[in-house]
Amino acid sequence: MRRTTLAAIILLAIGLASPACAQTQPFLLKPANTIASKSHLILTVPLADRKRIDEIASEIVSRFGLTLTAEWPLKSINVHCFVVKASQETDMDSLIARLQADEQIRTVQRMQDFNTLESRYSDPLFPIQTALAQINAVAAQRYSTGSGVKIAVVDSSIDASHPDLSGRLTAPKDFVGDGQTVVAEEHGTAIAGIIAADVANATGIVGVAPKAQLTSLRACWQAPNMPGECNSFSLARALNFALLNGYDVINLSLGGPKDPLLEELIQAAIQKNIVVVAAWGEKEEASFPASVSGVIAAGGPTKASIRAPSVDVISTAPHNDYRYVSGSSVAAAHISGILALLLELHPGLPAKTLAHVLHASVKKRDGDPMIDACAVLLSEAKGQISCN
Repeated sequence: MRRTTLAAIILLAIGLASPACAQTQPFLLKPANTIASKSHLILTVPLADRKRIDEIASEIVSRFGLTLTAEWPLKSINVHCFVVKASQETDMDSLIARLQADEQIRTVQRMQDFNTLESRYSDPLFPIQTALAQINAVAAQRYSTGSGVKIAVVDSSIDASHPDLSGRLTAPKDFVGDGQTVVAEEHGTAIAGIIAADVANATGIVGVAPKAQLTSLRACWQAPNMPGECNSFSLARALNFALLNGYDVINLSLGGPKDPLLEELIQAAIQKNIVVVAAWGEKEEASFPASVSGVIAAGGPTKASIRAPSVDVISTAPHNDYRYVSGSSVAAAHISGILALLLELHPGLPAKTLAHVLHASVKKRDGDPMIDACAVLLSEAKGQISCN
């Protein structure tokens, strides 16, 4: 089963500009939005057997009657990842148990589905939002604009041509499709605008950290007027890229079921002192990955999360437009922007310290708790900042 003979497989050269991501051989990839969750599993094997990857793949699919759908190295955690498909009549629980007992296989799990977390409002005439005032961002921006801070936005695609985002984005990476199609999707574009919309173009809105540097890591796909969809495979590849390429903050405005592989990648990011921010979700309990230890959860109803604006916030939309957005995704974007403000002034602060500063900077505003961006900066400023 030679991988290069499968006409349906799309070969991508991901990250050629970065030595950390350079590859010496092609790998099997398939658009993530064509991988059906119920019939696919994700397996990992150690990268120590790199020279035998083809042989190991053939042995596994032959032994268990599977079809190899896609595969890619996750160098950040030193494993090779296989996406395999079982036949429809397969007892998946029994198959997983047999795979887990196999000595060649390191981990096995179901393919999980995720959604970008947003409550949508269709009425364009909601009152103009006051999110920046709610978090005291204007006072904070006297001292910091997030310059030099690198944020990976793992989401649907960002419209790089939007006038409020031009100059704020590095070259995008597509972990959903073939990397050749230029798309502009609603959710990712809105999240980017909240974090870093331009402050100096006299157009549209102002982001929380208008000089932060964003990268669109497209791991979700989105039809017009529909929530974004993602899966374990696309998210794992995006997180792997973020780990290998020196980001300060990873924004995950999405949620879904607990996922062991994604949790391992997130923990690897935290170990590298990358700050991971995730949306709480719309329930009392945090969605995954906001529920992961060490992740900064945003927008939830409990003290375990950081409260930030999440209702009727105006932001950027594809095709030079603007729209109102709501949901804990929006709160996560505000928190990522505030972290960029702090990290410009104090690069390298430990992730635990950053989390502590955020929690300590939640203030009562009109009777409700809300993060105060200027108080965040004040906490580390030793008297050099005034929030008046």
